[in-house]
Amino acid sequence: MKKSLFKKGAYIYIEGDEDADTVYIVDKGVVQLSRYNTNAPIYKNILKDGEFFGVTASLCNKPRMESAIALTDSVITSLTRQEFINLLSKTPQIAIKVLNYFSDELRAYNEMMIALKDKGVELETPEEALYNHINYFYNNNNYAYAFYCCKRYRELYPGGMFATAVKSIMENIKGKVKGSIVPVNQAPYKVFSDQQMIFCEDEPGNEMYIIKEGKVKIIKLSSESEIILSVLKQGDVFGEMALISDKLRNAAAISWGKTILLPIKKESLVAVMKQMPAITQLIFKELSHRIWFTYIQLESQLYDKPITRIYALLENKLIEKNVSLKSNEPVKLNFGIDELLRMLGYISSKMEKSTNILLGDSNLEFNIGEIIVEKPSQLSAKAKYFKSRDHMAIIESEEEKKEIEKRQGRETAVESAKNEKPSTIETINVTETAVDEADTFLQFEEKTDEKADQYKKEELHVISEEIEI
Repeated sequence: MKKSLFKKGAYIYIEGDEDADTVYIVDKGVVQLSRYNTNAPIYKNILKDGEFFGVTASLCNKPRMESAIALTDSVITSLTRQEFINLLSKTPQIAIKVLNYFSDELRAYNEMMIALKDKGVELETPEEALYNHINYFYNNNNYAYAFYCCKRYRELYPGGMFATAVKSIMENIKGKVKGSIVPVNQAPYKVFSDQQMIFCEDEPGNEMYIIKEGKVKIIKLSSESEIILSVLKQGDVFGEMALISDKLRNAAAISWGKTILLPIKKESLVAVMKQMPAITQLIFKELSHRIWFTYIQLESQLYDKPITRIYALLENKLIEKNVSLKSNEPVKLNFGIDELLRMLGYISSKMEKSTNILLGDSNLEFNIGEIIVEKPSQLSAKAKYFKSRDHMAIIESEEEKKEIEKRQGRETAVESAKNEKPSTIETINVTETAVDEADTFLQFEEKTDEKADQYKKEELHVISEEIEI
């Protein structure tokens, strides 16, 4: 841990830096985060005394997502990745505070992705949202998921406005549901069969999970389709957002193949983090990894043409797997072409042109449930080509838009000069401040109960063994 002085305008790190071992804390001053792609959002771009930055890329060991610039002369404390993890392990209350921030950031990026697709859709209440999920699954003949959501609706809203309709749907599909919607309990594990719903979007949650065996798809419903946010594998953590922030699940989790999960209950989280530092490290590593990938997935949707978005996402998937974009060795991605399109919110039947381009790429091989990239270097070169083409189109479009605005401005000025009488013009200087004043991570009141319920020793022992998976 060391302190450094950065003069006003100095770069602390630059977007794309691969040496991302360090986490930073603003001791005194103001730091701004910025990105080359100005269309790409930043969850919080102004940081002040006591706030962390550079955490996500450091914990998941990925390139920096943004550049950090000192807006004023600033004193910055830097910690190595391990020093930061040690700090969190020793002080679980601070860890919870940081997890809340991570949770809100990830939730914001997920909502931004959906907003790109569902512009103009009115906000729903949680009850309305859950009922709409029921209708979506029911109308798509996915009766097991519809039945699960119906069951949760009746538990959460027994006298709700859609209670009668939900009861009717349950009665109608009860005989059509194949298999169980309830996992098999093999204490301390929960065992799910293939394509079984673990939890649904917009229901409350009181457990997070570590995957002992199998895979889990995290999906979100838009107005017309399912969007796969990520595919998690053995050793990954999920469900932590609702657990940490007391908010509803912001996505659904579906098992992929037989899946065995180790649940950690909300009331046990602080005790687990105090006694099992490795759990803390695992949670932060997985959550930061998901934030990083969710962001680059969001950024890939900001390109204009679908084929650009597709190749950008494939490139990002390679980075996610720690594959060098200079490599010429084959790499297998664990999803098929249909899932690739759904990750970007596309319906495969409406993407014939882009699908033909993909199928005609000799560098890509498509099998059921997998894509093989023969040479990552070639895929990266093609992605750069499409990005460059999109960028030039955007520049031309912006220049054309500016020219139109100038022309309209001149015409308006001429028209106003003809019609308006001379008047006194009052000049008003307006200064906008768009800084979100969030509580600092290190300065907060102690409000947690020191007498948290004791977690059973045998369960802690099992968790300690399973985090090595």
